Amino acid sequence: MVTISKTSKGTPLLLNDGFCYILDQKTDEKILQKCEVQRKLNCHARLHTSLDNKVILKLIDTHNHSGNSRSQHIRQFYENMKGEALQNHTNPHNVLTQCYMGVPDEIRAILPDNSNLKRGVGRWRQDKLVASIPTDKNFQTTHGLKQQYETDLTFSDNIHKISALAFLESDSVIDGFETLCARLDDTYQDILDYMEDTYIVENPDPSVYEQLEARGRLISL
Repeated sequence: MVTISKTSKGTPLLLNDGFCYILDQKTDEKILQKCEVQRKLNCHARLHTSLDNKVILKLIDTHNHSGNSRSQHIRQFYENMKGEALQNHTNPHNVLTQCYMGVPDEIRAILPDNSNLKRGVGRWRQDKLVASIPTDKNFQTTHGLKQQYETDLTFSDNIHKISALAFLESDSVIDGFETLCARLDDTYQDILDYMEDTYIVENPDPSVYEQLEARGRLISL
């Protein structure tokens, strides 16, 4: 079954039989799609679709990696959740309640807990508030973390714990990160958000693809 979704950058994403494809070329008669992880895993599988992306005209080569039949549901869930977060200005609990409707139990079982999903709602809403473009050489900066790191032993110890995620086995990173999120207070929120967006999601290790995919900022991510 062909389903059209979007990547984290808002570009079209075609889902078919557990595999994801992105635009390669477009002609007057068809659209040429390539495997989403072509660069990452050197996968040469492709397919051709009609111009409306509703009909698969041709499959080319086979994937050199396994597909994930649940990825379609996961991507659609996060896409719906992001849309609800930006359009529905009620509290995050109501947003999740709306998005859970129709989601199969086996998909809900592998999604992060509600606290993490609510953080995602907050981030999307915050990202929408784009900062104004500076008109001079003066930029806003955030002060205090360096001084706090040098003078507060508890703070510096927790920063070391966050940075130590880099030394965990790849299949343990998500669990370690979520444990820190649960134990650390709001003082570390900006740092945790930065770590998640920059290292855990944007540049994931292929071996944790499925786990990261259930965290929201999809890996085309």
